[in-house]
Amino acid sequence: MRFDALNQQLKKKKIESFEELEKQDKEAKKALTQLAKETKPAQMQGTNIGLFGLTSTGKSTMLNVLLGRNEAKTGAGETTTQITPYAGSTFTLWDIPGRNDEVSYLSMQYISFFKGLTRRLILIQATVKENSSMMKLLDELGLHYDIVFNKFDKVDDEEQAAVKQQIQSEITSLGLRGVKKTYFVSAKNPKQFDDWRNMVHDLTG
Repeated sequence: MRFDALNQQLKKKKIESFEELEKQDKEAKKALTQLAKETKPAQMQGTNIGLFGLTSTGKSTMLNVLLGRNEAKTGAGETTTQITPYAGSTFTLWDIPGRNDEVSYLSMQYISFFKGLTRRLILIQATVKENSSMMKLLDELGLHYDIVFNKFDKVDDEEQAAVKQQIQSEITSLGLRGVKKTYFVSAKNPKQFDDWRNMVHDLTG
């Protein structure tokens, strides 16, 4: 109930993301963080991996390649509107919608779910800032996550080292605390970069 009351308060103020909450209402952020810390993780069986990312970051393609079958719909206009589980042979993948209205995540059910996940992969395709608000929310919950730069094959060979450096600089300048690993991959061409093999090994090992 306290989460609901807080959410109503934020909607009235037209606060739609965790970053906006951080800037505009420090008291509400403090109250939310305290509630989130008290929320127990969801009890989940086996290995559960959440894929976070805005539309067009290639989440569905990545889900299909990791599953080894075409189950998630891909292509322009295909957007997930609710958290969807996909059962793999050794893990369950959860497709988490890239909402514009992140405040919808600030409920006991979502917080409990995020806490219950084994791993959290945050997909980006150009800059950490695409999804930094979600990362800051996970930071406040004390949860680790991996950043996955997908579509790295679209970056020119001679620019790849500079892009990797730029991503590390952004992580530092944004003060992100929960980043465990950063992978640079292409779900469409998984064999192109060693990081894909490393990522799969880390997820299934």
